[in-house]
Amino acid sequence: MVGFHQARRPRQTTGARLRRELSWPRPAGVLISLLGAALIFNGAVALADSTDASVVSVASSSPSLNTTPVTSQALVAPADPASTAPASAPSSATATATVSPDLAVSGVTAAPIAPVTTPPVLLVKGSVAGAPVQKLFAARTATAAAGDKTVLDVFNPKSTLVLVNKRNALKPLAHVPADLVTPAVAVGSGEPGLLRAEAASAAERMFGAAAAQGVSITLMSSYRSYDTQVGLYNGYAAEKGAEAADTTSAHPGFSEHQTGLAIDIGDGKAGNACDFRSCSAETAAAQWVAAHGADYGFLVRYLTGSEAVTGYWAEPWHLRYVGVEVAQDVVALGIPTYEEYLGLPGAPGYK
Repeated sequence: MVGFHQARRPRQTTGARLRRELSWPRPAGVLISLLGAALIFNGAVALADSTDASVVSVASSSPSLNTTPVTSQALVAPADPASTAPASAPSSATATATVSPDLAVSGVTAAPIAPVTTPPVLLVKGSVAGAPVQKLFAARTATAAAGDKTVLDVFNPKSTLVLVNKRNALKPLAHVPADLVTPAVAVGSGEPGLLRAEAASAAERMFGAAAAQGVSITLMSSYRSYDTQVGLYNGYAAEKGAEAADTTSAHPGFSEHQTGLAIDIGDGKAGNACDFRSCSAETAAAQWVAAHGADYGFLVRYLTGSEAVTGYWAEPWHLRYVGVEVAQDVVALGIPTYEEYLGLPGAPGYK
């Protein structure tokens, strides 16, 4: 019988025997199944980690992710709450932003980043940005500008640039310059001559240059104290009324003469008939300072046609020292008033 069965059983190949040994539930088959499951599980975990990393990378490059393309609106703070447009009004600030290559796959539109703006440097304190005086000093070397920082202030009574008018009083009102001196010039009145040292030196050079050309300039008035201006203004007001007095005389504390930087001139050869009168514009002295005063740092402060800015009738005899650079720049630019040169409002009346 044994031989019969052996004769009838088909002969198995090596491959068939290997498949049989590795099939379930033989031990080898179970082991191979477990190894295969482990490999599949590890591969799935690795794939999941890789997908999460790419999502995090994209998310970190954008404030928010959305599968729908969006439009970014630039944020502009209104200068004034009242100027804010109503919600229903279309905004000109709305714009479609440029899409970043890194965000293109998500469909997200990147918001533009506003550039950082630096406020303009104001070398002359009190004046406005873009004013001619700012441009003048900005063009100077850094060393020169740095040396002038203590006096580049149009509201500092110690500065030769100080602005004094009906809306800008001296601070303090009873200010007295610390460096008053008597200039060596011809005097045409009984009033003592006093000026700040820098202005006095400039006046001496100017009077001397005019004399060399045959023009006789005389000093009629210069520094006036607060108390002196009180008496002078009150006299004009009593004579012709406060309204009329305000067109020719300053209130105490509001006078350029109190700075020690202003002078009133006369003509030594023309007599005194036109002293402090409009006809003084026809004298040789007034015409000479109008043409050459800036070369010595002086401006004819109150010109005809500028009354609405200065608040005073024209005074061809009234000169104000501002320094050679500034005076020449004002004349070269053809700017009629010091207020306009500083970029500041006019002062037709007191506040």
